[in-house]
Amino acid sequence: MEYRTIIFKKEDGVGTIILNRPRALNALTAEMIDEIHDATKKSAEDQEVKVLILTGAGRAFCFGADISEFSQAKDNPSQHSALALLAKSQEIIRTLVNMPKPTIAALNGFATGLGLDLALACDLRIAAERAKLGEAFVSMGLVPDGGGTFTLPRIVGLARAAELIFSGEALSASEALRIGLVNRIVPAQELEKTVKDLADKLAQGPSLAIGLAKQALWKNLRGDLAAALELEAESQKICLESEDHREAVQAFLEKRHPAFRGK
Repeated sequence: MEYRTIIFKKEDGVGTIILNRPRALNALTAEMIDEIHDATKKSAEDQEVKVLILTGAGRAFCFGADISEFSQAKDNPSQHSALALLAKSQEIIRTLVNMPKPTIAALNGFATGLGLDLALACDLRIAAERAKLGEAFVSMGLVPDGGGTFTLPRIVGLARAAELIFSGEALSASEALRIGLVNRIVPAQELEKTVKDLADKLAQGPSLAIGLAKQALWKNLRGDLAAALELEAESQKICLESEDHREAVQAFLEKRHPAFRGK
């Protein structure tokens, strides 16, 4: 597959996926989701890739789904449906979690909505000091659908996860570090080197043992990820047809605050 919205490179056992729509804060389009799906699958299967880095170009990691495109897709049957994109994005989450090699999210800026869920599916998260992290789904009248209701409470605890999901508010990098949402924070200009050094160290380690340890960590943490994703998908189907979601999309396009009615 030829990539137009991401950059994928491989060097010294380290694969790197760079989300590359910086002007749109790397908001996810149907094309982008297809390309990330392809690149993560290839990374999982490539024996030369010992570690995978996921990051973004410009001042954002990923701002979530591209609402403008998705709103158009709902009115155009020829485009990807929201539910088809949901299925593909959830497959990316499964691939990141299940691949027997460590994954690192290099959070260079905003990581919100599905962007945060992508980061949560990675094993390690290193953030630039300017990064902002939040489960922004509720602002569009939606629920997390990238495994966030599964991963977030296991990382920060139920109460903090509930507050982040219910409010949709974004955290500063320092607050994310304090509650354990990220492993460390560094100045923006040091992020690439810090992540590369960590990835190189892991790539040079005993990949079999690291891979097995990762699988054990996720298995013992998991409960039932498949059930969690299924529940999120069912909940999202309801939300996608709700008046609140339609109002949120319209308000986004009109650049105003939405007036939610709870239906």
